[in-house]
Amino acid sequence: MKKIMFEIEKELKERILVLDGAMGTVLQKYELPAEDFNGTKGCYEILNETRPDIIFEVHKKYIEAGADIIETNSFNCNAISLKNYHLEDKVYDLAKKSAEIAKDAVRKSEKKVYVFGSVGPTNKGLSFPEKDVSCKRAVSFDEMKEVIKVQVTGLIDGGVDGILLETIFDGLTAKAALLAIEEVFKEKNIKLPISISATVNKQGKLSTGQSIESLMMDLDRDFVISFGFNCSFGAKNLVPLVIKIKELTTKFVSLHANAGLPNQNGEYEETAQKMRDDLLPLIENQAINILGGCCGTDYEHIKLIAELIKGQKPRVLLEK
Repeated sequence: MKKIMFEIEKELKERILVLDGAMGTVLQKYELPAEDFNGTKGCYEILNETRPDIIFEVHKKYIEAGADIIETNSFNCNAISLKNYHLEDKVYDLAKKSAEIAKDAVRKSEKKVYVFGSVGPTNKGLSFPEKDVSCKRAVSFDEMKEVIKVQVTGLIDGGVDGILLETIFDGLTAKAALLAIEEVFKEKNIKLPISISATVNKQGKLSTGQSIESLMMDLDRDFVISFGFNCSFGAKNLVPLVIKIKELTTKFVSLHANAGLPNQNGEYEETAQKMRDDLLPLIENQAINILGGCCGTDYEHIKLIAELIKGQKPRVLLEK
């Protein structure tokens, strides 16, 4: 069977694409009043419904900063995470709305920008026992799969160009999510590009102890276009891991790191210039295809990343 070649893959062979920066930590800076959250303070997904103008503005500013790919405001838009706010019945609507807002921002920018649906790991892990009972899990594999299916269905119905399965800390949960995506694709007779991004320790392992090499083998599919890292502990220490995996996969390679580690007040202090300098080895080693920011990054970080990669050559895909 001939592999699908997505439009974004053709671009990634020609140039490095810029992913946007953080959504949550940028929204925190707005200091929105409690009424904007309808009694769900801290749930940024509800803002897709209550303050779509703010979400639109964030997308708009990232596009202006140079982002080629923007993520929907849907990281925690799943029934497991939203249950904490009694919003589990709104997953589909909030996910769909997040995609529609992002697509609207792209249309009004009149630029070529891809919208990827952000799918986080939920706040449960299938590999971890519940209350130290080794055989008990808070949620089953099939339950996790069904939870993600609702989120992905909303994102696709909202018009996303692809899915970003990110901040993976548990390979089994990620596998359930990937199977959920496959099932939605089959039901809708559609295939979209999927980017996969893990959060790891300095040895390149998930919190379960699984290596990134093993994760890539487990999650490889014809519609998965990239593997990489996000979140974690900042760009400087992730760069060597990125350079390492560029020799281990035939897919594109991505990185969107935190602006360092948060201080005791939960604030990220790494400047845009510091991150830009730390990312330079990726350019020098021609080791990256997608580059952006995670927690603590903002428009200035993305602007400097866009300037850094301008005219630079992307990593060349390894042959199978």
